[in-house]
Amino acid sequence: MIKAISFDLDHTLFDRYTTLRIVEREIRKHFDINPSLSDEEICEIMINTDRFFVHKGWDVLQYELINNTPLFRTKPGPTEYIDFIHGEFMKTAVPFSFTAPLLEKLKSDGYLLGLITNGTPKLQRKKIEMLKLEKYFDRIYIGGENEFAKPHTEPFTVVAADLNVKPSEMLYVGDNPLNDVEASRKAGCIPVFVNTTKTWVSPEIEKPKWCIDTVDELPEILKKIDAADS
Repeated sequence: MIKAISFDLDHTLFDRYTTLRIVEREIRKHFDINPSLSDEEICEIMINTDRFFVHKGWDVLQYELINNTPLFRTKPGPTEYIDFIHGEFMKTAVPFSFTAPLLEKLKSDGYLLGLITNGTPKLQRKKIEMLKLEKYFDRIYIGGENEFAKPHTEPFTVVAADLNVKPSEMLYVGDNPLNDVEASRKAGCIPVFVNTTKTWVSPEIEKPKWCIDTVDELPEILKKIDAADS
């Protein structure tokens, strides 16, 4: 029986692509961008690079964007793009339209809710604040505030223990094959893959039984799990 549901943040509850489209308005002011690119082309380059490389880490994403796309006329410094995006994400963060209604429903249905995210505490806490998400969660675990981050299993077992449930009684919902699916499965949780990026970048990892395109499909998954358990 599922008693708790925990979530990843980016690409799961936080609409990173819409946020990047807003951030694009500032990028020409900050960087020497290829002048032949339209605003839409800049957005597509940023989003497509994010889609294929975000799960490999910020350093890889930045390297690909700088070295393998036509975005920049003059290459930024070693961490300049990352620092810029992080700064903009602290000013602009857009939730998916269904994020709040879904969390409201799950709370009203009696589920305990957790949030497990990697990243720097200052950035992630600010995002959570701007997204107005804190009130929904019974436990928030940020990797940068603790000894272990995903893909270690401890974030999942710690949150399950703090929610007073077994890992097998906790669903974990996220978009990263390694950090979310494989790590939560190893911890004994039931993984749900959110295919926000429309990619599965880790063919060596087995896809989970439960896959959705967006988290608003989660109630249907819960019905199927309950039916299978009954």
